[in-house]
Amino acid sequence: MNACQTPDWRLAAAALLTIAAAGSAASRHDDRVEGLPATLRLDQVQLLGSHNSYKRYPSADEEARIRTLAPQYWDELDYGHPPLEAQFAIGIRQIEIDVAPDPQGGLYATPYQMAAPATRKAMTAPGAKVLHFPQIDTESHCLVFRECLAILRRWSDRHPDHLPVTVLVNASDFPPIAGSWLHDAKFEAGDLDALDTDIRTVMGEDRLIAPDSVRGDRPTLAEAVRAHAWPTLAAAKGRFVFVLDGDERHYALYRAGHPSLRGRAMFGYYDEQSPEAAVFNIQDPRGEDAHIARLVRAGYLVRTRADADTKEARADDPTRLTAAIASGAQFVSSDYYDGVPNPHGYAYRASLPGDVLHRCDPVAAHCEALPSKRADR
Repeated sequence: MNACQTPDWRLAAAALLTIAAAGSAASRHDDRVEGLPATLRLDQVQLLGSHNSYKRYPSADEEARIRTLAPQYWDELDYGHPPLEAQFAIGIRQIEIDVAPDPQGGLYATPYQMAAPATRKAMTAPGAKVLHFPQIDTESHCLVFRECLAILRRWSDRHPDHLPVTVLVNASDFPPIAGSWLHDAKFEAGDLDALDTDIRTVMGEDRLIAPDSVRGDRPTLAEAVRAHAWPTLAAAKGRFVFVLDGDERHYALYRAGHPSLRGRAMFGYYDEQSPEAAVFNIQDPRGEDAHIARLVRAGYLVRTRADADTKEARADDPTRLTAAIASGAQFVSSDYYDGVPNPHGYAYRASLPGDVLHRCDPVAAHCEALPSKRADR
């Protein structure tokens, strides 16, 4: 052997060490999803989310309209959020989108009669629109449900390893109001079917964590949830959970012909005794801590609110936020996190302990037993 040659066994050993080092680095990367252990299930993560996430901070024109038409509601409507992409950049992974039925198109187009042609076209086309209340609180970062979904999909394409994002789809009916709103806008079965179609068309089936994928071979969705069949973060990263947030009439229409939500794109808020039970909405956590914790331990997902109607922000009162976090509810929605418009300079800010927006859920998981984030060596 030439003195300058390296023995074959040493070359092989060096190659094996290189492969092992690469594998170790990959393992260190793959065992976390946005800093959380990839082995955690979806129900074992607590997130700070945004409420009415589509809502812009009211412009001067919108403020004037609200103060004229509904002055008694101005204080509770005096809030707004940054664009959806900005919320995701901050770290928000649970959002809410209010949808209004518009099967024929044009029902909510009045405020946009002088808008750009593309906006007028979108508002006169059939399909669910996104707004808080017709004629009064209408400004949105995305005016059409499909447009909102397209924003989610584009962002996800650019960040494919993100934590699963939960989207509450708040279906609102708007009955007539004398002198203000003359229509009787209600979600019917076909309108709910159209929401499913929009979600599947824009997001793609592979991006969804749908009731069918959680239920698997079990007889009912509720049984699967109680068996803790939610996917791990490793399996759920880059995907979305959609939840229908409506009323009892909407839920009855949505499950008709779809027992255990078979074939549906969204979960819903169903009674605990229902075979469709999977997600619960408990608006105010105060006094509900034991109830929420029991549901969380059983495997259900629970959404609650840290603040509402700007009251906590105006009073700088964290009581509701503290109760929401301690309850173990996986989704704690807020209108006040770092990055929201704050023209009044409120001191109140919502975050999870450690000033984070997502963490291991202390009620659903043994967080103290999980390995801490390993430093690269």
